Amino acid sequence: MSPREGSARPKFGRIDPYCLMAVLPVLLVAGIIGSLVNVALGLGCAVFAGLIVLFDSWANRPSRAPEESREPRPAPARPPVRRSGPPPARGQAPRAQAPRGQASRAQAPRAQAPRGQAPRAQQPRGQVPRAQAPRARQAPGGAPYH
Repeated sequence: MSPREGSARPKFGRIDPYCLMAVLPVLLVAGIIGSLVNVALGLGCAVFAGLIVLFDSWANRPSRAPEESREPRPAPARPPVRRSGPPPARGQAPRAQAPRGQASRAQAPRAQAPRGQAPRAQQPRGQVPRAQAPRARQAPGGAPYH
């Protein structure tokens, strides 16, 4: 069924009250311009205000009426995933399996920092960490320090 078939959607809806915050000042300016400057220019501003109201009414039109008021059905339940291999021993968390085609790598245990010290960031081998340069000082107003 195409979206054009079925129940008709109204062309226009209710006018938003906040639309009047834009339309009323434009109508006021249209009245002032029409009475003091040029009637045709005032009518042009009034037509612009009418277009604002028309667009607002079109934007607020109600959506299509539902054909049948059905309650959404829950998604079908999926069967549990079976994992290959023996089940994990009690007290151990199950490990994630490596994707097919890739061998799983065992990681070496990392050395922990002694108690009371924060762990250090790992530095690439062969590089010595550089000391940070001192910050440049600037006098207020650009005057040099003596």
